[in-house]
Amino acid sequence: MPDTIAVKTVETDVDATPETLRIDLAQLHVRSTASPLPKHPAAMGWQMTAGSLAALASRLLNVVQRTAPEEAARIAEWFAGPFGDGPDLEEHTDWIAEHVAGSWDVTETWVQEARQLAMQAQQATAQHETKEN
Repeated sequence: MPDTIAVKTVETDVDATPETLRIDLAQLHVRSTASPLPKHPAAMGWQMTAGSLAALASRLLNVVQRTAPEEAARIAEWFAGPFGDGPDLEEHTDWIAEHVAGSWDVTETWVQEARQLAMQAQQATAQHETKEN
């Protein structure tokens, strides 16, 4: 008798609707501006960036929902990700290369710049923490 392999499928109860995503984004924006705010400059910067982008995404999704509801549904499903834990980062990088950067060379330049900025941010954070101690 041949060996059998049990395959477990991942089932999610994720509500991947445009309405839910707009609410989640709006709540993220509100949370990002609610006191108490972080004192650490890096945390504050990322929190403000996330809040601003959530506000932008919520407004854009609202327009898409009104003008192209099927596309809004696809965006919400993409954002939920294949397992309900967010977008597939590799797939999105491919999308960026094709639809935004226009080539892998430009995308690779952006990745190298991002790594450089991440190292600078790490150094600035370490310097800030050293000053506090």
